[in-house]
Amino acid sequence: MNRHLKIAFIIAPFLSIGGYALVDQYQHYQLQKQARALFPLEVDGDCSLRPDGDCRLRSATLDLRLGLGDGAASGDLVLIVESSQPLAGGKLGYGPVSEKLPQRTLQQDADARHWRVTIPRSAIDAAGRLALRMVVTSGGRIHIAELMARV
Repeated sequence: MNRHLKIAFIIAPFLSIGGYALVDQYQHYQLQKQARALFPLEVDGDCSLRPDGDCRLRSATLDLRLGLGDGAASGDLVLIVESSQPLAGGKLGYGPVSEKLPQRTLQQDADARHWRVTIPRSAIDAAGRLALRMVVTSGGRIHIAELMARV
């Protein structure tokens, strides 16, 4: 056995272990990069928050249903968010159409699939519309939606 073959037999295990570690680091980086990506939620049909209406938001991995719940004593609106997957949390911007909307944090209701937030009735414009901007996190992914809902 010549000298080069002996060196190759000694170095080969170290190269394979180093290659394995580098591939693991690369895959971990790719997963982290994917987790930070924003996934848009598309409005399925017309969005109506009225009792007879339906408002659904969909993406490849998440479905949300929005509706109105029993209002608070002050006459505010209670927006109910039901999810097909458990949510880690979320924020909601609301109000008449403008560039800057006030924000509220979604409050967990019964479990991680049911959330609610109280919105003042003054946020509805004269035509009965409400602009909503929503950001929710589920499974390490950030989902965003911007829509106009009828109330």
